[in-house]
Amino acid sequence: MRYLITTVPGLEDFVIEESAERLSAKTAKAIYMTGRVIVETEAEPHALYSLKTAERFGIFLGEGLAETLQEVVNTASTYLPHVLKYLTKNTTVGIRCERVGQHPFTSRDVEREVGRWLKERGYVISLVDPDVEINVDVVHNYVTVWITVAKKSLKDRPWRAYEHYASLNPIIAHAMARLAKPAPGETICDLTCGGGTIAAEAAEYAPWARYICVDISLKHIKGAALNTARYPQVDLLWFDSTKLHRAIRPICDKYIFNPPYGFRIPGKIGKLYHLLGKAMRKLTRHCATYVTITPRHKTFTSQVGGEIIMRRVIYQGGLYSSIIVGRICPTSSP
Repeated sequence: MRYLITTVPGLEDFVIEESAERLSAKTAKAIYMTGRVIVETEAEPHALYSLKTAERFGIFLGEGLAETLQEVVNTASTYLPHVLKYLTKNTTVGIRCERVGQHPFTSRDVEREVGRWLKERGYVISLVDPDVEINVDVVHNYVTVWITVAKKSLKDRPWRAYEHYASLNPIIAHAMARLAKPAPGETICDLTCGGGTIAAEAAEYAPWARYICVDISLKHIKGAALNTARYPQVDLLWFDSTKLHRAIRPICDKYIFNPPYGFRIPGKIGKLYHLLGKAMRKLTRHCATYVTITPRHKTFTSQVGGEIIMRRVIYQGGLYSSIIVGRICPTSSP
């Protein structure tokens, strides 16, 4: 069986890695920044619900390249005959188009024209909760055609009891945990933990490490306590992270965190990043790896310093952000 798995654009390789681990995938391929991965595996569909790097998935039908609406419809119609074995004359069909990039047509245009192809062949088109949902996605000039299996987003985690107003996508948090590679006995610190998304995802991925979740907001710490209640590896602190080194000894082996990025207050964000970098140097026991995400990567790296090991760009919520992996060493200076 070939499946199409969607994810956050820029994290396609994590889906490939996890598919090999959990699904024993025979093959897997992706085009960078499309957020689509095609996986061939003998695993049954229910096995894919365990993927932490996937948002949705379905049965893959085909792919192609297109610049115009007619080319998109032609690509879709090439593979639509394969859909017919899943349909009867009483089956309702829905067409869904997710479009990324600039095109001389809209998602609704694609849905209308592909729906017309099916309607002309006697199938009933439904706009509300169809029996079978066909996806014709257009990411720049890359077209994929697939049938939805997981209608509900897999990023809706069962541990989520509290919703932070700016909570990080758990798929991104999971990828950041994979990049940090928590080792047994290590203490992983999230200095701006909000609702505890990173701590929850990291604790589930690597339960052999200890996690410290710090936030200046008591409301968010209480929310994080709800979200991490099932993970005894997580400790929570209501504290100003930029001053935490004044209260506790160096305890952090690694950092995974999602700091504020504040486009409206760039000066203050630069100062915050500088203070976080200072605190990190004081809180680390040895030279420590950090994994962070921000759309303000130049400000972050200039203010925090240390060695930059890697930067990767992802696209989430209409915004390009950078996941930065770096290394920072302790200092005894005041």
